[in-house]
Amino acid sequence: MSRAGAVVVRRATPADAGAIATIHVDAWRHNYRGLIAETTLAGLDVAARAAAWRSQLDAGTVVFVGTHADIRTDTQADTRAGELLGWVSVGPFRQSESARPEVRSLTPGWAELYSFYVAPRAQRQGVGHALWQAALEWCLDQGYRDLGLWVLADNVPAIRFYQRCGLRDLGLDQDFTIDAQPLVEKLMARTLASPV
Repeated sequence: MSRAGAVVVRRATPADAGAIATIHVDAWRHNYRGLIAETTLAGLDVAARAAAWRSQLDAGTVVFVGTHADIRTDTQADTRAGELLGWVSVGPFRQSESARPEVRSLTPGWAELYSFYVAPRAQRQGVGHALWQAALEWCLDQGYRDLGLWVLADNVPAIRFYQRCGLRDLGLDQDFTIDAQPLVEKLMARTLASPV
């Protein structure tokens, strides 16, 4: 467990699956409004996501969760100590057969930040930075020298956050679909030798 400011970060357990799923759905609906079809966002199912996360956590997927002892929102003081405010999942870079050859040749031995979400009400309060630091420390402890991630090409706030964390756009995009909606994501990466 580590502390970054008032944010406490720890490794997730299967008992966290429900809270992780709730943040996952809430963050998608908030962050991807206007980027992903409203019908897709409305159809997100917290119970199904919780079951999937429970299974992944049971299997050992690395997820760090952030909690806060006393957060202030625009409308009220919130003192629900220990409540999850965000999470990040990280592990070895996934090699897809459908990935561009440049990506497949570039990323062996890299770590990948699989997903990273902060509850909408807790954004811009240091939770994301604390989770980033935990993921970075884990990667370094595991001996990774490079970290990559895929981000929606139109998700400007996320791209700016990752740039502040030292990642750069590698100019490698890939197309994918969600519920038949064509989308583009870009590969961002950084060397882990220099902390941010």
